Amino acid sequence: MSASPTTFACLAAPECVLSLRQVSKQYGKDTVVDQVSLQVGKGEIFGLLGPNGAGKTTLIKMIAGLSRPNAGSLDFFADGKAIAMLERNRFIGLVPQESNLERELTVEEALLLYARLFAVNDPHRRVEELMQEFNLTAIRNKKVGLLSGGMARRALIARVLLPQPQLLLLDEPTVGLDPDVRQDIWQIVRDLAAAGKTILMTTHYMDEAEALCHRIALLKAGRIAVTGTPETLKALAANDTAEPQITLEKAFLQLIREESV
Repeated sequence: MSASPTTFACLAAPECVLSLRQVSKQYGKDTVVDQVSLQVGKGEIFGLLGPNGAGKTTLIKMIAGLSRPNAGSLDFFADGKAIAMLERNRFIGLVPQESNLERELTVEEALLLYARLFAVNDPHRRVEELMQEFNLTAIRNKKVGLLSGGMARRALIARVLLPQPQLLLLDEPTVGLDPDVRQDIWQIVRDLAAAGKTILMTTHYMDEAEALCHRIALLKAGRIAVTGTPETLKALAANDTAEPQITLEKAFLQLIREESV
């Protein structure tokens, strides 16, 4: 099986929001991300899949500006124009795997704190908007440390949206959540993409990737092994099996074991 090229067109929309060219990251002698190139279009939900240690979270951190690549370039665009370095903090929103909201603050206090840190205009109005949008008004006075996993995730997403970023980075957005709560988060992700937000997400849940992602890149040992829609990846893996139909989970296992990808 031959691997697909590592530079792709933005299929979901004509506008390219994120472009990576030959991005690499080393820690000492270990190469964690190796010459990764990809493009993501406006309104697209793009998934990064791969086994533990494949480089997914490192890639997310470099895009978020939390880590610098050793080689290559990362560019961001709004309305076809490159984003200046000073604007990137407002252009990008990162939702980490674990909640890092201040546990001793109430939901409203935590959101107001970050609204002021982000220099959001009319912070009280903006916080109120987001609390209503994410069904947080009933728990506005509840301390963050006492929130359920689902509500904590909603509060995290609401915080990220305070400065109205265009590119959202979701690192394992539903890890550890109950199935019904996962469905709620899935709908939030779909609604954000439908509203024009661009989403790059990592996940270990194959059903999540299949339900949400327009396109998927499979990372293996720091490199992009193959990319495509969920249906494309399933068809690619099915070519090497006797099964006429194959799940994304089986496709993932098949492709990750291929020596040539």
